[in-house]
Amino acid sequence: MVSYRWQEDPTEDAMSLFAKLSELRAVKTQDSAGTDELSISRADGFQFKAVSMCQGDVVDLDRLLPFDGQLEIVLREVDARTDEMQDVGSIFIRSDELGRGELTQQFSGAGALYDLTYKVI
Repeated sequence: MVSYRWQEDPTEDAMSLFAKLSELRAVKTQDSAGTDELSISRADGFQFKAVSMCQGDVVDLDRLLPFDGQLEIVLREVDARTDEMQDVGSIFIRSDELGRGELTQQFSGAGALYDLTYKVI
């Protein structure tokens, strides 16, 4: 009788996770009397959303981003006249957040506050 011993594939532990970005909420805009033009991207520069938001607005993102370990998301405000970008802030989504349900982190900078709701799947 031949017996086989099961060996685990070492790459199985390195499975990719996904950050499911649900919504972005404008708690306080940089331009209190008007609209912020925003760019949402990964830290590597890949922009996946550009939006215009007024204070109190909520934008549905419905975006899946694959990552391993951690993922940095950067929010920038774009000056419509000059196209210059100003960092509002960045957040880190981590693999240890898997199974914790919907989470919210805040971008805070340049006089603005934005809440990002997401979950790790």
